[in-house]
Amino acid sequence: MKSIILTIALAVITAFSIAQPAPKSNTGSYSYITNDLKASIGMNNPSMVAVKVAKVPGEKVKIRVKGNHEVLYQKSYKNYATVDMSYDISELPIGEYTFELVKGNEVVYSQTILREPKTDDLAQR
Repeated sequence: MKSIILTIALAVITAFSIAQPAPKSNTGSYSYITNDLKASIGMNNPSMVAVKVAKVPGEKVKIRVKGNHEVLYQKSYKNYATVDMSYDISELPIGEYTFELVKGNEVVYSQTILREPKTDDLAQR
C-alpha cells in the first residue's frame, strides 16, 4: 500500500515539474528584418512597450515616440549593435502612440500602441 501511494505521489510531482508554461517572449523574434537591420516593437505588459533593434555597429538609427502627431521622445543610437529598451507608458494620457524606427530621414518601421485605461482608471469615473 505504501508503495502505491509513493508511486502516485512521485507521478504527480513529476507531472507538475514537467508541465510548466513556456515563458512569454514577445520580443524574442523580430517583426522587421532586412540585411542590415532587425527590429520589433510590442507590449511587454499593459504599461510597458519593448523596442528591440539589431543593426550594424556605426550605422545610426533613431527611436522616436509620437503622440497626436508630435514627437514626444527620440534618441539616436550609433555605436551599439543591439538596442533593447522598455518604455513605461502608464503615465501617458490614454490614446494612441506611434513608436518609430528611423534610419537616415526615413521611417523604416513603426508600430502604433494603444494606451488603454486601467481598471483603476475606469473605477474612478
